[in-house]
Amino acid sequence: MEHILQDYRKLIEDLPEKIKKSNFKPQAIIKLTSIPSATFYNRMKNRNFTLSEAEKIVRILKFEKTLQSEIMKGEEDIKNGRIKHFGEIFDT
Repeated sequence: MEHILQDYRKLIEDLPEKIKKSNFKPQAIIKLTSIPSATFYNRMKNRNFTLSEAEKIVRILKFEKTLQSEIMKGEEDIKNGRIKHFGEIFDT
C-alpha cells in the first residue's frame, strides 16, 4: 500500500512540470478543470493539487497525448499514400 502513496506523491510533485511541457496553455487547463486561476497557480507553486484536481489534469494530459498520437498516425498515412480523396468517401 505504501507504493500507492509514493506513486501519488510523485504524481503530485511531477504534475507542474508536466503541465509546463504540455501544449495546453494554463488558462485552457484552468477552464477545463474549473479550478480558480489563483488556486491553480498556487497549487502549481506549492505542488499540492488535490486528488480530484490531479485526476482532471491527468485526463487532460492523457487526451493531449492521445490526440498527438492520432495526428502522427494520420501524418504517416498521408506520407505513405493511405489517403482517400473527398469524393471517394461518398462514392458507394
